[in-house]
Amino acid sequence: MRKRNIKKLIEQMTGKKKKKKPARESVAKQALIGRRYFSKGSGDSMIRQAQQNYNGSYISGDLGGVKVGNKSYAKYYKGLI
Repeated sequence: MRKRNIKKLIEQMTGKKKKKKPARESVAKQALIGRRYFSKGSGDSMIRQAQQNYNGSYISGDLGGVKVGNKSYAKYYKGLI
């Protein structure tokens, strides 16, 4: 008998069952699932969110074609700008 068959026989006799590995999804299926979150028009909403939630060191500027600015810095340095 093969070692594998012997192990199976011993497992059956002792009542232990081997845990099955979870089925892996294909890469193509994972890509399609990911695209669901980036449907039509999401680019604009992402840009708007970046403009509203920007919390960096730029007082006002252009990052990759998106105008951003830290409102609290602009308010603090308003006399110097």
